[in-house]
Amino acid sequence: MITKKEIRKQVLAERKSLDSDSVSLASQVICRKIMELPAYEVSENICLYMPINNEVDVMLLAEEAKAAGKKVWLPKVCGEEMEFRAYESEEQLVTGAYNIKEPVSEETLEANSETLVIMPGAVFTPERDRIGYGGGYYDKYLATNSMCTTVAVCYDFQIVDEIPVEEHDIKPDFLVSDISIFR
Repeated sequence: MITKKEIRKQVLAERKSLDSDSVSLASQVICRKIMELPAYEVSENICLYMPINNEVDVMLLAEEAKAAGKKVWLPKVCGEEMEFRAYESEEQLVTGAYNIKEPVSEETLEANSETLVIMPGAVFTPERDRIGYGGGYYDKYLATNSMCTTVAVCYDFQIVDEIPVEEHDIKPDFLVSDISIFR
């Protein structure tokens, strides 16, 4: 079987080759699908991420979520761990770990059952198995915050038949692509 590293490299190369129009269009479709999920409707806290390298642009949800009275959070890497900090605006972000913008806010999320974590990843299966980027940040966060509902997002070509899975890998509750929703 192909290794996690090999399959990640292969799929991310394909994602990197996407043009900005394809990214924008697919991101809009995916964000609309997320907003139609009952889990989105009932959530009070929405955890997004700052997209890099042609990831699905879930920041399209930020203003929409705020207008609906939801609190928006973004990840901040603190050593080997990750936490979510309050997101106010683009101007309130600084370049952090892995050259990804992070909130300057000190307000840290106290996750609860009304928390929806929208997460990126490299490769997925229809069974919602997930290969991330190798740091294990989401797996570690979700291991201690299992009450959160999780939605992983990707382009349809990032979904493959099977991938190597390890014991610590946490499956998202939903997988949303531009074509499909798996639960």
